[in-house]
Amino acid sequence: MMTIKHTLLSLLLCGYTAAAVANDSTATLGAGGIEFTKNASIAMEQEDLFISTEQIRVKYIFRNNSAQDITTRVAFPVPEFPETPDGDIAMDTHSDNPLLFAVQVDDQPKIVETEVKKNDGQVKLTHHWMQTFPAGKALVVSHQYRPVVGGEAGFWFEGEERTTRIKNYCIEPDLLKWIKQNHQPDKGKNLSPHFVDYILTTGANWQGAIGKFRLTLQKQTSNERVTFCGEGLQKVDAKTFVMEKTNFVPQTDLRILFLQQNSP
Repeated sequence: MMTIKHTLLSLLLCGYTAAAVANDSTATLGAGGIEFTKNASIAMEQEDLFISTEQIRVKYIFRNNSAQDITTRVAFPVPEFPETPDGDIAMDTHSDNPLLFAVQVDDQPKIVETEVKKNDGQVKLTHHWMQTFPAGKALVVSHQYRPVVGGEAGFWFEGEERTTRIKNYCIEPDLLKWIKQNHQPDKGKNLSPHFVDYILTTGANWQGAIGKFRLTLQKQTSNERVTFCGEGLQKVDAKTFVMEKTNFVPQTDLRILFLQQNSP
């Protein structure tokens, strides 16, 4: 697969660097979604992806188009975190399942194993299980977990960082105007940013394109703003947006910025 990108674990006042989340593919998995090695016999007929700062849910419909069952190990590595953190990391660092990761196959809960590795004060957890894709049949795999959310004590939007964020999150003129109006620290007006990364390009590791792809983004409040680099996002209600594609081959990963307005 691709090189795993990095995001920030939420701290109260400071940041800790950790690996991003990922999409389903065939033999190893990146934190955030299931990641496999390339497979020429299994097609992803449908992917329904829901992202908020509180939960990520993904439902896939796979079809094994070969004449034989295919069994492979699926793995979900959690971003590394410090064994004895200095800050207040927004996850239970003493748990073997800090992101509350859960899997269902054909709507039945799947039991997963967890590998725990500790090295130089860092903890690395990997959830994994064996999965059989039956020959000539569809298989529904879904999972959910709490995302690793990046945050800042104050939104930094000056100089080179401003240029980089406009590019990385495709911030358009209307949103730039809103940021300028609502982010004036000298007047007590501040924005709180939250960053969610999701590795989507592993969806290209299956047989052909993703037949039907649906992305749902949900804000926590109607006053919050959300932006990412994607086309065709439609507003459903004050907090929900949907993007739908057919025969979709993801070329880039998702980097999503949520901006919440703080009252002066």
